[in-house]
Order: sequence, then C-alpha cells, then structure tokens
Amino acid sequence: MLSFTDPALTVAEADTYASLMGYAAWVGDNTAKAAALQRGQMYIAATYNGRWLNAWTNAAAPAEVKYAITEAAIREITTPGSLAPDYTPGKVVKRERVKAGPVESEEEYRDDGAAAPLPVFSVIDGLLAGLLKPVYSGAGMWSIG
Repeated sequence: MLSFTDPALTVAEADTYASLMGYAAWVGDNTAKAAALQRGQMYIAATYNGRWLNAWTNAAAPAEVKYAITEAAIREITTPGSLAPDYTPGKVVKRERVKAGPVESEEEYRDDGAAAPLPVFSVIDGLLAGLLKPVYSGAGMWSIG
C-alpha cells in the first residue's frame, strides 16, 4: 500500500522522468517539487490503495507507480489543487461569461442534485492499469434465483 506521508520517490527521480517525457511544466525549486510530489502521492494513494494487485512498500514501489505520482505532481505544480477540486454537488457551473474591459461576470448554475464530474487522468490510469484489480460494475452478471 502506498503511504500517504512517506515519499515513494525523490525529486531527482521525478526530474529524470519529467526530463525524459519533455515536461517543461516541471519547474520550481526542490521544496515546491517535493510538495507537489507529496500531493500527487496522496492523490494516487487515496484513489488506488484499495485496488493494488500486490502488496509492496514505498521503497519497493513499482516504476509505474512512481511515474504516476510524477504525472500527478506535474499537474499539481502547474495548477495546485487540480487533482481534487472543490465543488458543491448540484451547484455546477453550466455557463460563465466574463467580458473584456470593465469587469463583468455572469454565472448560471444547474441545480439538479447531480454531482460534478471529477477529473479523469487517462495517463495515470494507463500507467497503473496493469497493477490494479479490476473494478466490477455488476453489468453482465446474472444470478440464479
């Protein structure tokens, strides 16, 4: 299980991955990068800890997990809080207009009780796909009764 507090990779490891992938957004001092890595790891742990196929320690975390943490951290260093945005269920912006010149703002909300969709990070999901237990939706299952 991935720790929420003990880092699974170093800033240097993340720097190497980001450089190989050509991520120009992975900038900042080591303190900022370490904080983004921590937020990225917390996201990965919170999202996937219940689904790992195998158990491992942070020191033995698979490379794909380290890459996924770095992918998450890159999003966090670019836009802090983007991994877990705050929203009010049922109060989702349907339309928003901002006018150039004198500041003018118009917002329209839908209030249908539906929860706002959370972001999906297909790169992270793809990196981790082979390390996760499948999610069963119940679709296609039948029972004898």
